[in-house]
Amino acid sequence: MSNKHVFNSPQGLVLKSLRGAVALNPGLRLHAPSKSVYVARPSLHSRVALVAGGGAGHEPAHASYTGRGMLASSVSGDIFASPSARQILTAIELALLAGQHAHAQQDIGNLDPKNLKEVLLIINNYTGDRLNFGLALTRARALYPTLSIDAVVVADDVSLLKAPTPSLVGPRGLAGNILVCKVLGAYAETGAPLADVKKLGDAVVGSLASVGVGLEHCHVPGRKVDASAGSDGADKASADELCEVGMGLHNEPGVRKGTFSSAEGLVGEMLGMILNSGSRGPAAAGAEGESDAFLRIGKTPADMDEVVLFVNNLGGMSKLEMGALLEEALLQLRVINVHPRRIYASSYMTSLNAPGFSLSLLNLSSVRRSLGQTPTGGLDESIDLLALLDAPTQASAWSGVRSDWPETARDVEREEAEAEHKLRSLRPSADQAAGDAATGAPSGQKASYWRDTDISVGMVEGGIRAACTRVLELEGEMTAYDTVVGDGDCGETFAAGAKAVLKALDDGDIDIKSLDPAGLMRKLGEILEDSMGGTIGALLAIFFTSMSTVVPSDPSGSWHDAPARALTALSAHTPARPGDRTIVDALSPFCAYLSAEGPGKQDITGTMTEAVRQAKEGAESTKGMKARLGRAVYVGGGEQGGQSEDGLPPDPGAWGVAAVLEGLWTGMKGT
Repeated sequence: MSNKHVFNSPQGLVLKSLRGAVALNPGLRLHAPSKSVYVARPSLHSRVALVAGGGAGHEPAHASYTGRGMLASSVSGDIFASPSARQILTAIELALLAGQHAHAQQDIGNLDPKNLKEVLLIINNYTGDRLNFGLALTRARALYPTLSIDAVVVADDVSLLKAPTPSLVGPRGLAGNILVCKVLGAYAETGAPLADVKKLGDAVVGSLASVGVGLEHCHVPGRKVDASAGSDGADKASADELCEVGMGLHNEPGVRKGTFSSAEGLVGEMLGMILNSGSRGPAAAGAEGESDAFLRIGKTPADMDEVVLFVNNLGGMSKLEMGALLEEALLQLRVINVHPRRIYASSYMTSLNAPGFSLSLLNLSSVRRSLGQTPTGGLDESIDLLALLDAPTQASAWSGVRSDWPETARDVEREEAEAEHKLRSLRPSADQAAGDAATGAPSGQKASYWRDTDISVGMVEGGIRAACTRVLELEGEMTAYDTVVGDGDCGETFAAGAKAVLKALDDGDIDIKSLDPAGLMRKLGEILEDSMGGTIGALLAIFFTSMSTVVPSDPSGSWHDAPARALTALSAHTPARPGDRTIVDALSPFCAYLSAEGPGKQDITGTMTEAVRQAKEGAESTKGMKARLGRAVYVGGGEQGGQSEDGLPPDPGAWGVAAVLEGLWTGMKGT
């Protein structure tokens, strides 16, 4: 692995790379502030806009898979960091704007958010991506009530399925993501509706299996060589530890680290993991005893499942070796009478300069079986998957790109300015539509909510300020807890959110009397997302954004079940449940008690007091609890810093949530 780079600093590198990708395809445009690339004039045939993205460092994903026949827009985060929900929402909006303009051929200053294309997000199964794309999806639904939007989560890494301690997050997303983008992009071009594209996507993901291997970790530009080890802080592989089987896309360690006897043996081990991973789709009707097999293998073509072989270079492998690896995989598949109908090999989704590769098999027959089980009138086995794979696309990183080049030089500055113009034309009307949908009343009537309830503006502001103050008081405790079980930044993260909210109150950016409850919740979610960052910031932002869609607009309405409904919405984007040592351990008992005990109760003070007490008790219950989600799974460990699991402090995130609720209620009571 080389640690030398032409660009020895990551500063500005991502944007330069995106501009390079756009320069290769005249059908694309770049919105630099959000690092989003989008199709300037999408096909008139498609009803669904596909949106995908992730951290930088995986090029050509996803900017170079943006184009007619694949993605309508894509978005990039920093190196190995998920884009924020705000960036992703912008990418969604750019796909909608370009699509509406292409269909209506109308002036971009007169766009109507009520006539929007449908959107499908393609998300790789990593915690940061799931949370930030989930928050963007939640925000899009809140902002554009008439928009149909859904998601497909790619989880093709089968190496972790039989690991000693399987991850609750499930299989990671690997290079199979690009195969999903190609199939769904071609299908969207046929004019299929969102529900059908979503069904096909789920069927493809359920029939896709991948395994990656790395000979060394990659090196990030500008990072010290001794910091280029895995994300868990593991030392660089020694000379005797030549590979990691099951390696992820972000320097995550593999499930097996050690030597391999030969290239043939390594390829055989990887294919064996795929073939023995179990069925990821429905078994064929009447195929007894074969439901647990990833692939049906027989002596005649009628007994065989059809497959696609997809070989991905992680960035640091030579073309010479990649060709040989492809041939070895084909040889071993032929031995068991498997002959792929389509074969692909390239640097589809890289890990910077990592010397490694991944193998993927897509079981076409399993996809067809999945589609054949849908109700009459939906998808069926008549979909020609091979035709979708062969369909042309203007995405430059997929072979067969065709595009009409302009006769004159492109005006890059003008093209980039188009995005800001379009976004400004859409967002004021979107804000109005979201506000009307949430409250059922024009924006000018929202302020009457506080006048018509017994909840004063001063009480609300006092509660918010007291919650922030309580967080700042406990910053040191949270930092100390996180130093033992995490990476030590939880206290700083909560404090940053508290300071940002206090500043917004002081500066008038949060003017409670001019906001209804939905607007207040939405504003708090935006501030927390921008200021806190990371997993906790995304979790709280999703929670508050979901609250904005369920809080009562009628002054006589009940608040008691709103937090529980928001928590249910949050659970769609994270597997965290009570007992996993996360913020949910504090949120869940609070929400559950309010929902169960609140309606019809006259003693609101007593109900809220008990709900806050249960949140604190939930946070305290995480003492000694083994983490099953988040970074603490990797860096906290049961023996971290000489601590046994019994001696572990409370989860710092849950402690922070309990502090927020405790401070909020204390401030609202004025005590």
